[in-house]
Amino acid sequence: MEDVDDDTELLILLSEQRRELTAAIAADFDLDFAFQLQMQEAIKLSSASQPSSSSSSSSSHQPFLFLSEVTDSPAGIAHLIAEEIDKFELERNDRELVEAETRNMKENLNRLIHDQVFARQILDVPEAEWIRTGDYIEKPYGLLPSSNEEVFRVYVKGLVSDETVMNVKMPFAGIGVAICDTSDCCVFELRKPYLLGGNEGEGDLVELKALIEALNAAVTLGIKRVHIFCDSNSVYQHLTGKGHTTNNKIVTLIDELNLIQRKFAHCSPFLVTQNNVKFACQLARDAIVSQANKFVENNSGKTLLEECTICFESTYIAQIFSINKCEHRYCFSCMRKHVEAKLHQGKLPECPHEGCKSELEIESCKKFLEPKLYDIMSSVIKEASIPPSEKVYCPIPSCSALMSKTEVQELAANFSGVALEAGMRRCGKCLRLFCINCNAPWHFNINCSNYKQPENEAKLKSLATRKLWRQCIKCRNLVELAEGCYHIYCRCGYEFCYTCGAEWIQKKATCRCPIWDERNIIYR
Repeated sequence: MEDVDDDTELLILLSEQRRELTAAIAADFDLDFAFQLQMQEAIKLSSASQPSSSSSSSSSHQPFLFLSEVTDSPAGIAHLIAEEIDKFELERNDRELVEAETRNMKENLNRLIHDQVFARQILDVPEAEWIRTGDYIEKPYGLLPSSNEEVFRVYVKGLVSDETVMNVKMPFAGIGVAICDTSDCCVFELRKPYLLGGNEGEGDLVELKALIEALNAAVTLGIKRVHIFCDSNSVYQHLTGKGHTTNNKIVTLIDELNLIQRKFAHCSPFLVTQNNVKFACQLARDAIVSQANKFVENNSGKTLLEECTICFESTYIAQIFSINKCEHRYCFSCMRKHVEAKLHQGKLPECPHEGCKSELEIESCKKFLEPKLYDIMSSVIKEASIPPSEKVYCPIPSCSALMSKTEVQELAANFSGVALEAGMRRCGKCLRLFCINCNAPWHFNINCSNYKQPENEAKLKSLATRKLWRQCIKCRNLVELAEGCYHIYCRCGYEFCYTCGAEWIQKKATCRCPIWDERNIIYR
């Protein structure tokens, strides 16, 4: 409360000083202007009584010089004070924005912990009690432990690497930090370049700086309990108090580290392999690449840096992706994450700008996509381009390639009329034959009814009944619900209820079955 009162008094004081300075500057300006007019009249009267000359004519057209333009004058000093007040107010506003963003991060973190703890409590409720009281269980936000009681995992990596810059190998360093919850869901990440000083033991210095950055971030977020994961044995020894060094810089950092550790209620270090901190490693690697690119641009006399509006990182312009249709621009790293998230949802990726529906072109995305993601995106695009009634899937279990009926017909153009009539077709990917009539691998000299033997059909139906599988009435494929709600979106495009098989129309159920079950939504 005292801080709020102090801020209010400071704002009132600044406002009064600004008003006084504005009035003083206005008064000085009026006096300057009057003085300059009097001087001009005196010069005109003096020049009228003397023969004209180049010097006199030139003097009659001298520009005004206001006292406010002279820094040693009272008006000039007032201007400097006004500039300092503006600068102070700007810094104060920036500080308030940072504090507000930090408060939001803490609030979001506590809400995440609240939801996770509540979910665990629901899982521990016995089935009988859940049937009896499940509909009435609630835990309003604020009644469960906050981030002070949750143990967070802090992954850190300080990386030193030699990069080839302008045909010369140069050492660069970067810091990567990832703070995750107990489910290894990342709640905070940081990548930051580190300027090397050419000192002995730079590797340990960078690792310790990364650890200090990570713990400072955890303190800022209000986290009180952490498990620290690092792959540096020397840093682990320092954390456990077993390390010894004569390097003064390292000793200073260790002292700072010990002071930060005291701010935590629980702080335990763990030595792991590099594979366990690979996310932090990638962040440190990104920081190194960014630093090397900046070095190239600064030494070539260019300032080809651009700020990504998603991560707000200044990025080398060659690593900025421009969407062709709308010209929105984002860094490769953010675009890669955005496209990957959409593809895993089975959706065609669009421009991440809010409200923009521009679809991404696959060829332009090739520059930042990994080959695996590129292949997935190709499949999703092909899936969306073929109408549901025209889709044909290869029945070979190891293939399952998607084709259109037109494509299948073209691939069978050289087949005889008898083979076509019997239903023989060829897969365009694995090149194996299959029967389009019964959607099964090709059966020579056996008709479809004999190939699908009754006993095998009975076994399959029995298995489907035991496993609670549901058959899509449109493409006849079996669907298994692993997790999630009962609204099924089949790969053929047909939507239906998993419980009764009724069709969903325009994203709405046509039956009265429950949409979801807790067992499929909440899991350990």
